[in-house]
Amino acid sequence: MNELFQFRDQYQAISLQRDLAGRVSCVDDPGFNPRLVCGMDAAYRGEAAYVAATVWDLESKQFVEKLCKRDEAMTRYVPGLLGFREGLLLFRISQRLRSNPDVFLVDGQGVAHPRRFGLACHLGLAIEKPTVGVAKSRLYGKPENGAIVDPDSRRIGRIIATGDGRRFYVSVGHRISLDSASRLVEACIVEGHPAPLRQAHLDSETLKRNSV
Repeated sequence: MNELFQFRDQYQAISLQRDLAGRVSCVDDPGFNPRLVCGMDAAYRGEAAYVAATVWDLESKQFVEKLCKRDEAMTRYVPGLLGFREGLLLFRISQRLRSNPDVFLVDGQGVAHPRRFGLACHLGLAIEKPTVGVAKSRLYGKPENGAIVDPDSRRIGRIIATGDGRRFYVSVGHRISLDSASRLVEACIVEGHPAPLRQAHLDSETLKRNSV
């Protein structure tokens, strides 16, 4: 599995993204009907990473599992290459979950990325589960009627606006359609945030503060 995250230099990393993008599936698995949604996030202090995963039940609107762990980032952050820094951290914590989430949300891009291979795609291929990128800003493409389109006018993401003015940029990571990914994120919105991602962010920041 580590081979998905290993690279000699930035040029090889970019080449690997282009190669792996062809393996991303942007359609729903047969019979896809998710209930457990896992939000994942990481906070950093230097190379120390504070990683959190929170599993939310769409039906009961309650958290069923929360997991935090301290880890070490193996590479520095390079714009457009977040999957190589954070993807392995998220993969490691996903393997320690007791529950079996149906879909994973990450704070980053999916196919709405210059090489169609953002953090959500990286993690999705690693865990081979439906994965969605939910970013707070747009990295690639332009907005058009609530969607994000590439230079060829193909839809690569969707903009979800909440009642308090926040915007989230949703794109496919792996094994889910854009329509399903958008509906799923909308179903997770509580008080202006996707609840599983918001809680993962809070938990990772709390672990970071308490690890001083």
